[in-house]
Amino acid sequence: MRKERYKVIIIFCVLIFLVPFFSVRGSFFPEKDYFFIEPSFDKRSRGRTEGELVLVTNYIYFYIESSLWEKFDEQEKREYRSIMYSAGNDFERNTYPWVLNNFGRMPSHDIVGGRERMAVFFHSMTDGSGGYFRKGDQYSKYQYPRSNEGNILYLNASLIEDDNLGGYIAHEYVHLVTFNEKTWDYQIEEEIWLDELRAEMIISILGYDDTYEGSNLEERKRTFLRSPSTSLTQWKEEIEDYGVVNIFGQYLLDHYGDKVLSESMNIDIVGIPSIDYALSKIEAEKTFSQIFTDWKVAVYLNDCSYKKEYCFKNEHLEDLKVSPTTFFVSSERENPFFFKEETTNWAGNWYKITGDKGDLTLRFDGEERFVVPYALCGANDKCKLDYIALNRRGEGELVVENFNTEYESLIVMPSMQGKFRGFNGPEDKFSFTFEIEIERKEETEREKRIRELRERIHVLRGRVEELYFLIKGEDYTEIKIVELEEDLYFGMTNSSEVKRLQKFLKKQGEEIYQEGLITGNFYQMTENAVIRFQEKYSKEILDPLNLSQGTGYVGSYTRKKINSLIGE
Repeated sequence: MRKERYKVIIIFCVLIFLVPFFSVRGSFFPEKDYFFIEPSFDKRSRGRTEGELVLVTNYIYFYIESSLWEKFDEQEKREYRSIMYSAGNDFERNTYPWVLNNFGRMPSHDIVGGRERMAVFFHSMTDGSGGYFRKGDQYSKYQYPRSNEGNILYLNASLIEDDNLGGYIAHEYVHLVTFNEKTWDYQIEEEIWLDELRAEMIISILGYDDTYEGSNLEERKRTFLRSPSTSLTQWKEEIEDYGVVNIFGQYLLDHYGDKVLSESMNIDIVGIPSIDYALSKIEAEKTFSQIFTDWKVAVYLNDCSYKKEYCFKNEHLEDLKVSPTTFFVSSERENPFFFKEETTNWAGNWYKITGDKGDLTLRFDGEERFVVPYALCGANDKCKLDYIALNRRGEGELVVENFNTEYESLIVMPSMQGKFRGFNGPEDKFSFTFEIEIERKEETEREKRIRELRERIHVLRGRVEELYFLIKGEDYTEIKIVELEEDLYFGMTNSSEVKRLQKFLKKQGEEIYQEGLITGNFYQMTENAVIRFQEKYSKEILDPLNLSQGTGYVGSYTRKKINSLIGE
């Protein structure tokens, strides 16, 4: 499996003047030079290292850390020069003209033969780092003492042999151009999330994601599905940030094209207002807020048959679907069911409610600026979509009559959409609550008998399965305990996730899971073990849900506690 790679922009806050500086390097980059680098990304936490010029193309001076270059034999050096030469030509033929025509040009620091130039410097970086762009290099040493005074992109030396090298160069180059077009031309700073979104999308636009296996898109999709509720706009310099901006960016490209990105670049505003401006320019008849809500539904349904906005057109994202946090609401055990959560602006949240038959009432309490679409879905997975209307206090109510007849599940997708600019710092959190109540309908004697028989058969079948494995005595030592990513519940069969759960429960000792069976089937013994585990850690699992007893349902709080204990 490829290592996750990501990069962050180094933002330098203490700059004396916002005026361009023309490099004292003159008309060339030297054959050897010392470069200031970022200690937080360097493998040895250095702040400066020597680089050697190994190849020059029409637009790029390729440098590599001298101590690395000296270790290569002549054959290896020829191979690396060949790779860089191909990357330089690819940049000249594809990246440079597309970015020039749509986003703009790089700063004019070094001019050789009337052409813009930049350097790409490969040095040893920490595992997981892809590269970075230093804004401080755009200023003189008098303004920023650690400036390298030029157009320089920094890449992890491990990427030289990566098939996506051209994509990494294009990504960093977009940051360089954004600095020129926004900071130099308009004296404004683009918001990080949108700067990163454009840089991520250039990789797809130029075709580097066309071969999906091992691509940047494959990594970002996997990252997003692990943490889909990451805020789109709050940049915390974490790998999860890249997952959500990429997947949202893919949706924008699918439905509104790359003009949204270019029009939002060539205007003296930044962030969400610049996207709204671009949408008006292309006559999209949608706002950013509406598109975000459509995207939120699309990553759950991903089905064009509902509405063209509720799916992805990219063939590599046709199977993308988030897994919602799931709750089972019983009319007998925890009625009404109460749930409280926190979120930030422009973060998607997905909750699936199942439960007993009856009239379901869901009361939402948050703020007026929440947007709460929902989907009522039947056994055939066909869903009805609508919104929960909120009053000025952020309260709303939804009533579903005869729940679990025509519709078997309710998916609620709240998001806070109250802030539109200024996202380059810490963000406030906003709480919201669900209160869900099911009023069970009176059953006829026949319906009651059928239900009881089905429940009894289900339990007995599970008991037989568990006894079979107990007698057979199979060994499941090869099963690895990894973090649980899905909700697990009674009745699941032949599940690898349930096997991992059972092995984890067995590791907790006989007081939790006396039988210790690893069958992949979630029946009575497993449910009882989960209940004991939940009650052991009731403060972290049950108290937040206002529950006094374990439920046996492995939902978000139970998974969170299990995942925190894995590896201990």
